[in-house]
Amino acid sequence: MRKAVFGVVFSVLLSTLMLGLVACHADDNDAAGQAKELADPVRRQHAASNLTRLYTKALSDANGDRAAAPVKAIADAIIEPLVTTYVGHPEDNQNRTAILSLLREMRDPRSWPALKEALKWRAEVSEEQAISAAQTVQQTPFTDDKKPEIVAAIAEALTSVDGPRPVDNRMRIEFIRALGNMRHASATVALEAVATRQSESQNFLINILAFEQLAKIHAASSVPALVKGLYLFDTKAPQRRSNDVAALGLVGVGRPALQPLLDTLAGTNADANAVAEQYLAAVRTANAEAAAMMDVRMITAADATYTLGELGMPEALDALVVETAIADETNPATQAISSARRLGGAIGLARIHRRDADTVRVRDAMRSVYDKADKQTRMQVLRAMQHLMDPGTQPFLLQVAKTPEEELPDIRVIALNAFAMFANGAEAAQARAVIDAEPGPDDGGFKTLFMEQNDKALLVATECNEDVACYIRKLGDRNGAVAQKAAYMLARFGRGNPAVITALIGQLAHNDAKVRGDVLYALDHVADAGSAPAVARIEALQTTEEGRAIWNQIKTLALATAARLRHRAP
Repeated sequence: MRKAVFGVVFSVLLSTLMLGLVACHADDNDAAGQAKELADPVRRQHAASNLTRLYTKALSDANGDRAAAPVKAIADAIIEPLVTTYVGHPEDNQNRTAILSLLREMRDPRSWPALKEALKWRAEVSEEQAISAAQTVQQTPFTDDKKPEIVAAIAEALTSVDGPRPVDNRMRIEFIRALGNMRHASATVALEAVATRQSESQNFLINILAFEQLAKIHAASSVPALVKGLYLFDTKAPQRRSNDVAALGLVGVGRPALQPLLDTLAGTNADANAVAEQYLAAVRTANAEAAAMMDVRMITAADATYTLGELGMPEALDALVVETAIADETNPATQAISSARRLGGAIGLARIHRRDADTVRVRDAMRSVYDKADKQTRMQVLRAMQHLMDPGTQPFLLQVAKTPEEELPDIRVIALNAFAMFANGAEAAQARAVIDAEPGPDDGGFKTLFMEQNDKALLVATECNEDVACYIRKLGDRNGAVAQKAAYMLARFGRGNPAVITALIGQLAHNDAKVRGDVLYALDHVADAGSAPAVARIEALQTTEEGRAIWNQIKTLALATAARLRHRAP
């Protein structure tokens, strides 16, 4: 009897204790209560899972708005316990990973102590956490005063990566991206070191990535490294170079890059010359025939003229005109080198934001390059002339289109295309006359091709003639050829016109990459005093479209145009 009574009493007592224990646990939907349970190693995994569920649901309900009151309330309640738990429990690798995943979703600057700890990675233990921390840094809006500390921690983590494992390269990539996304001058030293390192142990794609991130910062102190980047190459595959991303970085820096580039073009940059010598030697080893048609001055001039053109400053005009007048010598290889330098100068001139008083000089210099060039090179000169946005080239383009050409008849096609894109009503009639006089396809003529490629442009020219308002309306046409024509004509007749600038900005997100390209060229020509709205729109497109095919097609032109417009602003 006593045993039975004791058993009942013990059972009741045990039930009471269990109920008490259950009552001590926070409700699964209580964010603050679940956050407190992170301190309990037994309850930690359950709590982390619940916190992730609660935060992500609130965020979804708020359509991704992290500033929404319900989302912010949860963040305020859980951020400190999450950080404290992560920092205080290095032994709990599984739950640390879960906490970092939630912190990445939160993008809360208060998570930095945990992210900093995660960057102190341990081999075979926490590399993935370091990667997650770097990715979180890229997405989190830290204040400028905090960035030097963050940059220092990431740079230290990057320096400690010295292995060839796939995970090592993944860490390198995310650390480098995190440094670039800081967009802070303190990140340049670490990025420059990686970008300019030529080592058997470092894949050259890492150099290119570092230059891309350096280009985001626009630091004048990076100009020497970026100029060197115009000539750096992959020692294992010399055709792989960093010249395009380095050029974009220099364009982003703006005026501080001007004189160093002029010095490089003049052949007085010792670093550039040394790297060009190494590049020429590598080409000679891979292809002696190709190397015979190159020299150091051609190599340095090619990227210097291109970058000066992209920089777009009128102060480079004299040096580029000199390049277009490089004289031939008797050696055939030297003639090829001279021709290449003249073409580079012409292409650079086409991008300079010239003063009206310089137009005739630029036009004449480009004509001289055309006259001395072989027929393949002439096609490139014609394309460059199209981007001059100069009505004074129209008679020349029409003459080329009319001149019989049996060896390379595509020259005529390119010339008429360029003429038609910039033609007003009277000039459209002249182009029609050229087309009508052309023999049909059966007779070896280009009549059908001429018509197909130019018909829309000529119809628009006839309708709108020199009416800016008409071209603004046509800019929004669904037909890409019509929109392209409108962009060129707005460049011809709308320079400095605020309504034209606004209309062009409105088409920067056009779904046709060719239209976007011509809109960018037109905008660059029209916006004499720069355009903050255009810069903001291009930067917004970069954020939303990075990685998409259409952005990749116009990325370099878009970012260079944004930089030019930014530097041109008063």
